[in-house]
Amino acid sequence: ELVDILGVHRNTLRLYMKCHGIQRKYSELTNADLDALIQEFKKKRPDSGIRYIIGFLRRHGIRVQ
Repeated sequence: ELVDILGVHRNTLRLYMKCHGIQRKYSELTNADLDALIQEFKKKRPDSGIRYIIGFLRRHGIRVQ
């Protein structure tokens, strides 16, 4: 989204972020918390796969490895 707002290519944004010491970090989340979020999602959408789960987490601002 940010690259669209700024009107630059994503690689250009990454380069500027690296030059200025800005890093995208993973969310600090315990395994128990992550399990609880995934269980909540699976209750609502039991047939969904990993891509939907990752989208659900990203939508909630959670970035995992």
